[in-house]
Amino acid sequence: MRVTGYEVFPIALPPPQRGGRHWMIIRLDTDAGCSGYGEMMLLSSAFRWPVLVAMVEDLAEQAVMGHDPYHAEELFDRIYGRAGYSHTPEQTKSAILSAFDMACWDIVGKDLGRPVHQLLGGRVRDKVRTYTYLYAGDDDVNAAESFRDLWLDPAFAARRARHYVDLGFTAVKLDPFSLAIREDQGLGQSVPLEFSLRALSTAESVVGAIRNEVGDAADILVGTHGQMTPASAIRFARRIERFDPLWFEEPLPPENVAALADVARATSIPITTGERLTSKYDFARLLSHRAAAIFNFDVGLVGGITEAKKIAAMAEPHYVQVAPHVYGGPMIAAASIQLALCSKNFLIMEGIERFDGIYDELTDPPFAWQDGYVLPSERPGLGHDLREDVARRLRPDGPGPSLIRVY
Repeated sequence: MRVTGYEVFPIALPPPQRGGRHWMIIRLDTDAGCSGYGEMMLLSSAFRWPVLVAMVEDLAEQAVMGHDPYHAEELFDRIYGRAGYSHTPEQTKSAILSAFDMACWDIVGKDLGRPVHQLLGGRVRDKVRTYTYLYAGDDDVNAAESFRDLWLDPAFAARRARHYVDLGFTAVKLDPFSLAIREDQGLGQSVPLEFSLRALSTAESVVGAIRNEVGDAADILVGTHGQMTPASAIRFARRIERFDPLWFEEPLPPENVAALADVARATSIPITTGERLTSKYDFARLLSHRAAAIFNFDVGLVGGITEAKKIAAMAEPHYVQVAPHVYGGPMIAAASIQLALCSKNFLIMEGIERFDGIYDELTDPPFAWQDGYVLPSERPGLGHDLREDVARRLRPDGPGPSLIRVY
């Protein structure tokens, strides 16, 4: 079997853009008549979507056309090790490789008539626990502004946490510091920074309000997107330890593993990190420093299913759990579900609410979610296909055909 063609689907999300502004999904076609879908994570890329489309096309023609989808290790070697003076990961190239790898696994599963998780050792669970960020409700005035303010308003955050717990979620997430650092929070500093006392107090009040509202009905996941110095992270962790969060995510920028280990040793809250890391070598360094209790890698960034499975297996004997990051589209979600089903050390997976809305519109069949869990599709491959007619309507430059290459 050989890859004989591909199509690239850049997608602009309609409001409220939960899951990102743009998604990039690809389809690979083969001479056996099987096709498969994959997706690259866009959050870590510095490039705009037309440039990314050109990059996907270029790498597809260099490394994927003529490739046998059954040879996952060879594909990794072609792109990671042989595509130029390399042997070091780069966020855009790794994300494109991830999309190709997912699509190849989708093809192999369809060719064999089996879901991908059956090809990776089989299920150890029948459903996949998910969490969601706290989002403003549709009835909130000026929802976009409310979304920015939600995590800084204790009463608002508590009310939205109650909403999601009532839907059935057993875990909710928030970033109790503004993503765009406000002057009263940073006091003129650049990241990583020592948050102001006012910012620390506000964040503490928000987490406390959520815990008071939901009790022990739901875990609280606290994210900070790598904004803090180690000292600031430790100060904040000590303030919120009494609320028993499930994790404290990426308190520091991802460059300094030893500094993150210092934070991990200074708090009882499990440290989670990994959504901006690109390879198993990054995660090996985390293990060697004992810097995190939970890895939240993105299957759309670390090299796809092949590499994500290796990272999960590498973490397992260290009793480090995995919690796939899924702030992206339906193919990253589908691949993460397959991985979660067959990984013994899986903890929880990110969900964009209940994977409804735009996910329902783009995915065949839609995701099935019930009482805090995704119920996996029984279809072969990744279990879900892209509704290409919808994807083409959502092109960022307006409805029209995507680029198709056939050889």
